[in-house]
Amino acid sequence: MFVDLLSQSGLSLERLHSFCLVAEVGGVTRAAKGDPAKQSLYSRQIKELEEFFGAELMRRKGRGIVLTSAGQRLHSIAREQFAALADFKTECQGQPLEIVLGAGESIIQWLILPRLEMIERKLPNARHKFLNLTNAEIVRRLNEGLIDFGIVRKGEVALPLKGAILGLLSFSLFIPAQMQASLKGKQLPELLRTMPLAVLEGDGSFRQQLTAMARKSKMDLQVKVECSSFPLVARSLATGMLGAILPSIAAQELRPLGLIEIPAKALQGFNRELCLVWNPRQLRIRTALENARGIFVEALRSQRATL
Repeated sequence: MFVDLLSQSGLSLERLHSFCLVAEVGGVTRAAKGDPAKQSLYSRQIKELEEFFGAELMRRKGRGIVLTSAGQRLHSIAREQFAALADFKTECQGQPLEIVLGAGESIIQWLILPRLEMIERKLPNARHKFLNLTNAEIVRRLNEGLIDFGIVRKGEVALPLKGAILGLLSFSLFIPAQMQASLKGKQLPELLRTMPLAVLEGDGSFRQQLTAMARKSKMDLQVKVECSSFPLVARSLATGMLGAILPSIAAQELRPLGLIEIPAKALQGFNRELCLVWNPRQLRIRTALENARGIFVEALRSQRATL
């Protein structure tokens, strides 16, 4: 069946591994880590692969390399086959299946980790790796087969990726308990006008919505602290001097710390539907992931009302 493919020299697992390594770090020198012998070996092996396939796989760009369209396709094929072989080996030896999931830090901390016991109970022979990634990075890595699953906003799901809706992520205002009496009876715009706030830094969708809401209500926000993630914003509330708009799923962790959740209709514009996303090709290659997909959806939907 593969006589013609294997009758020529130049193709081997070692060469494909070297090619993937160089592709993923962006250069032969980086892959060799300063070892001249390895650098010469990698360069020769990639040249042999190019001669075998009859196609240019990499091009120099500055001090690194970029993959050609043929190189991108070979990288995808090789990674998928290595992943399938690794899964087959772990299955034969009874070792844990590694599952890599990308999500934002707040989703990992407040949605996934509280339900990890349920996931592990149904996937006892798995090892999980949770990566803190942006939506764009999750989509890129799924398309390239670098991660197995991701959790993103519904609007980020596009072919060839597929997704399952987990629920609605809503937002609430959180304040220290000692501030409650002085704020009683005030509506959200009035609260935000006078309250010192901790907010998410940058110009992402949340910050843009917050700025648009403030502009619409003609108010200046009293921003005192900016943080790079919602969990860090939440930690800043421990000072007892700040309020913050956070995902409502944080309430379970924040209530015992003396923080009070104030839901508000005015924050409904911040709501977003979350999806578990995967690449169907990755699941076809790594067949054990199909069972994991169903378990993740079941576990992360199990308390849907709290999303």
